[in-house]
Amino acid sequence: AVPTVLASLATIAAVLLLGLVTGTQESSREALGTSPIAANLLNVAYYLGWWVFGTFLYHTIHQLRVIDRIYGKHTRVGLFALSPLYAFSSVTALTAVMLAVATYGWTILNPDNLTQLTSVVLVALITVLALAVFAWPLLGTRRLLAKEKGRRLDEVSVRIEATFAQMHQRIDDGEIGELDSLTKVVSVLESERDTLKAISTWPWQPDTLRVLVTALLLPLALWIVQYILQQVLGS
Repeated sequence: AVPTVLASLATIAAVLLLGLVTGTQESSREALGTSPIAANLLNVAYYLGWWVFGTFLYHTIHQLRVIDRIYGKHTRVGLFALSPLYAFSSVTALTAVMLAVATYGWTILNPDNLTQLTSVVLVALITVLALAVFAWPLLGTRRLLAKEKGRRLDEVSVRIEATFAQMHQRIDDGEIGELDSLTKVVSVLESERDTLKAISTWPWQPDTLRVLVTALLLPLALWIVQYILQQVLGS
């Protein structure tokens, strides 16, 4: 509970500091208020929303650290059974999307923010943070997969080298008739090597990353275009 409260307080402090630097947030909320009471309620709702957002950030960090620990210390890597390793990628992807949805929802409810460069930069930074939220807990698993893949490829290479050494020995001994069986062994080993090389070491399905990038970057790209057009047409 204590770290959660501290995270929310830190978020409120950061928002207050940003408001003091820009001097735009308070005036925009006062303009939306139809009366002093309404303006005060808007301020309460505004800072309450940021309080919840700070709680969500701490929850996200805590959850992703647990996932990173599970992947790094309690994972059995099987290159031909990757489905279990993809399990948490959907969790990190959903967390990233929720972070972006909260940011985009705030921007939609405050369309004037699109005319402020500070707000656009803030949205862009949170989008980058959302991508990091998705990928960071999974990097430990990627290292495990890459290590296991390299180990298996080294084993195959050693067997191929040993098989070729046997083939050279048979040639030197004039035992040509036994080369066919050794050639089949090399073919099987090369097939295994090609299969191993084709295995991805990224611990998520390709569709997961594609959908996530589209969900995160498409709204941001549209808003950046809109901001540029507003600046050009406004001038």
